[in-house]
Amino acid sequence: MIGLILRLYPPRYRQDLGEEILAVYRLTAADASRTGRFREAADIAAHAVRMRLGLSSATAAGRLLASAAPYAVGAAAAGCGVHVTRWYAGVVASPSPAHLSLLSADTWTALLLASALVVVGAITALTGRWHGGVIAVVAGLSGLAAATVVSGAAFGDPVVTPAMALLTALIVLACPPDLRPGPRACAAAGATAAIAWLPLVAVQAHVLPFSTDYGLWPLLVLAATGLVLALRSKSPGLKEAAAMTVACPPFLAYAYTGGWDMSLPVLAIGAAVPLTGAMAAYAYHLVQRGRGRAERADLR
Repeated sequence: MIGLILRLYPPRYRQDLGEEILAVYRLTAADASRTGRFREAADIAAHAVRMRLGLSSATAAGRLLASAAPYAVGAAAAGCGVHVTRWYAGVVASPSPAHLSLLSADTWTALLLASALVVVGAITALTGRWHGGVIAVVAGLSGLAAATVVSGAAFGDPVVTPAMALLTALIVLACPPDLRPGPRACAAAGATAAIAWLPLVAVQAHVLPFSTDYGLWPLLVLAATGLVLALRSKSPGLKEAAAMTVACPPFLAYAYTGGWDMSLPVLAIGAAVPLTGAMAAYAYHLVQRGRGRAERADLR
């Protein structure tokens, strides 16, 4: 099996380092259990696919995915958190105890449990246990995608919602292991998810006198996050805008559902993310130009 996995590497990489990878695998798997050997082989296969696709820490694409991964996890948690809180609001509002059952085998229950798994996995990943949390997030998103296809419009569009869920899972999995997000990035992603999720919950609880539940709010929060990150790092904003754009599929699915399944408004809403990055780049350009003028005036 390991020989087939090694073939996943690019030919030049396999020629240079294939024997070394094989020796390390044999040394690691010698005293490991069957589960341990399978996990080691899976890690090598994932690394081989990343190298084949150019998604390592040495490439711009790999670094972009590493920047986007915590925010993709946070966006998935916020979107699935809306499903969980919507169920809870229904439980509180309904006089019937039927909604309290989580042990039934219907598709709606599978959707709810998958959403809860994504939320728990995201919290785990963003609070320091990235690897275990990502496994839970990917499993939850995969379950959500499968159940949404079967259930129809229970938790979203039967095509767009599962497609965006699987795309988010791939984005999170593609993050290079040696570029896992640090505590600061995880904290920022968690704060972004909370800010995107909280007003939607307040609308469901009828706390706010107006509704933000049209798909626009979470995308605007993500775009504003990119703007703040660009201003804090004093960068042109292109990297931050690209990362937020890569991280936004869960919110695009939510916008498509909240936008009454109309593609044109959703495309306009989705454009808010890269447009905000362009605004950050322009603001940075104006600041730099102002500083350059001030420095030239001082020299005179």
